[in-house]
Formats: sequence, C-alpha cells, structure tokens
Amino acid sequence: MVSRGEDKYVVWPIYFDISVSKLAGRKVSKKQAVEKPNIEDIAKAAKSLKLNPVIEKDCYHPSRNWRKEGRVLIDKKDLKIKLLRQIASRL
Repeated sequence: MVSRGEDKYVVWPIYFDISVSKLAGRKVSKKQAVEKPNIEDIAKAAKSLKLNPVIEKDCYHPSRNWRKEGRVLIDKKDLKIKLLRQIASRL
C-alpha cells in the first residue's frame, strides 16, 4: 500500500458520484458527476492525464465504511480539486 506521504493524492469514487451531495462527500459539480463511478474508470482517466494511478481495491471511504469501493492514488502534479475536475471530465 502506498501512503499519502509519497507525493500522492487519494481519490475516492464518492468524489464523482452524482447521487451524493457535496455535503456528503462529492467534490465535483453535478454537471461533472456520474452514476456509479468505479476505481477502474477513475484510474483509466487518471492514466490518460499521466497521473500514474495506483488502484487499492480493499479500501473504504471513512464515511462509507460498509462499502469497500476502493480508492485510486494519483501523483500530486497540481491542486487536488483541479486534478479531480480533469478526471471528472474524462469519466
């Protein structure tokens, strides 16, 4: 498992989930959000942006600890929100 201290951001599927409110954890606008985002699609989008994604399948978001959705770690090449918006535009 790669840690955050290794110049990586953690990206959770909840950040792009249209069914989740901003207050509950979505990070992108509803226009950019998608239904049922998954770590494979997020990783593919991050790879197209050359962010060197690392998939970690056995993880769960702290606010949704009953769902092991996994997470994606990406390189810290810019502000996190800017990278999330770029990923969202490719989902």
